[in-house]
Amino acid sequence: MRKLLVVCVALAGRLPVLGGALPPAPACPLGTNFVFDANASDEFNGECLDESRWEDWVESFQGRRAGFLFARDNVQVADGKLQLTARLMRSDEKTVENLKRGFDTYATAICKALRKTGYGYYECRAKSMKAAVCNAFWLYDPLSDQPNRKYRPGDFSEEIDIFEVFGKRGTVDCDCDRIYYTTVHRLGTPYLEGRVFGSVEKLERKAAHGKVDFDFWDGYHVYGFLWTEKEMKWYADGVEMFSRPNDFFHRPLHVTFDCEIMYTWVGEPAAADLPQTYSIDYFRHWRLME
Repeated sequence: MRKLLVVCVALAGRLPVLGGALPPAPACPLGTNFVFDANASDEFNGECLDESRWEDWVESFQGRRAGFLFARDNVQVADGKLQLTARLMRSDEKTVENLKRGFDTYATAICKALRKTGYGYYECRAKSMKAAVCNAFWLYDPLSDQPNRKYRPGDFSEEIDIFEVFGKRGTVDCDCDRIYYTTVHRLGTPYLEGRVFGSVEKLERKAAHGKVDFDFWDGYHVYGFLWTEKEMKWYADGVEMFSRPNDFFHRPLHVTFDCEIMYTWVGEPAAADLPQTYSIDYFRHWRLME
């Protein structure tokens, strides 16, 4: 009953006023060779997360053994934004099960699209948290509906990190200030999120990072990604940040937003900086015209 009510409320938040017209579809910033995918996109204007489009708990990815748990109550839709919070774990969350799985210090958040999407242009408008926490917009999990291939040797799982950004430096000496990180991964199966069991494919032009002229936490900025059969391009506020030929990324993937503690990358956030929230104003997807 709860799930049905949540879905109905979320859908009601997107319906037009009786007698009014549906708003026009947003135009793609890259031109007219794209069709707006209303079923995948979300303006986050409802009263709660639209559970017909997103999940806030992923059975195969409940956190990382390094020390953080994805908590459902850290995912909210409010004030026209998707809001993902990072905080210290509460005492009631430090159960025997969580502690044995390595979830012992932080509670963060994940929001994953239920259906996969493929080639096209992806865009979000977002503001990071002001803390040493990774705020990410990424695509992954091509084999989510094929466990016989995902969890056995013989296949690969692709991942495209549209961005990974930090609001502050952590306890590791790493200059992450205003650095926009982009990466692609191709991992051999068996594949389980947060764990590497299979091979790690060596890719040409696998990653890049570039400095922007703004703080990720100080206001909303627009981040985009072009994905075609032949090329991949990353954008921040309309400026191309990175490009590479598309060699292995041809299967539909799940759009994902999350925040994570990156212990070996930038270290841990200051306890005084938490809780903090990563806010996404909208997510939009345009398919390539056939």
